[in-house]
Amino acid sequence: MANIKEKYQISYGLQHGPWELELHLPEWEEYGTEEEVRKRSENREVSALLTADAIFLSFDGTELEIFPEQTESYSFSLLKKETYERLGPPLSPEDLDRLIGKDMLEEVIFSSRYMVTENDYREFPGSLAGVFIELGQSEEPLCRKTDDGRERYGYLFESVWYQAGCVR
Repeated sequence: MANIKEKYQISYGLQHGPWELELHLPEWEEYGTEEEVRKRSENREVSALLTADAIFLSFDGTELEIFPEQTESYSFSLLKKETYERLGPPLSPEDLDRLIGKDMLEEVIFSSRYMVTENDYREFPGSLAGVFIELGQSEEPLCRKTDDGRERYGYLFESVWYQAGCVR
């Protein structure tokens, strides 16, 4: 008997400073079990480069270009000011080393101070280009060379969560 596969829509949450980018892969993927899709999704190295005119999503050696008009594939949120103040400045490598030395890293990073939920974000109503402009007011975009040798200037978002929903 053939292994029946189910279709899953995969989403990723990616972070850049106080910004969160939620991306839905444009195509569903097929897996035999829910355990298989979870294992595959959580072990992916996923990142996204936000440029002035597109999002370049990288995973599994693949790069997808998501255009501004594909608004069903992405959304942006921003940490609320009070959440950002509660979290304080990011922990430096020295801070992390000190906490590891005192065997306190897990206690600190899993404390209620550092737990963030969807209630700690506000939706950003602007466009993809609007986020690029907002980021440009506080930092310079990085330059990234692609496989074809082209340079792209943008902001790197790194994966912090994933979600897999069965498509019925």
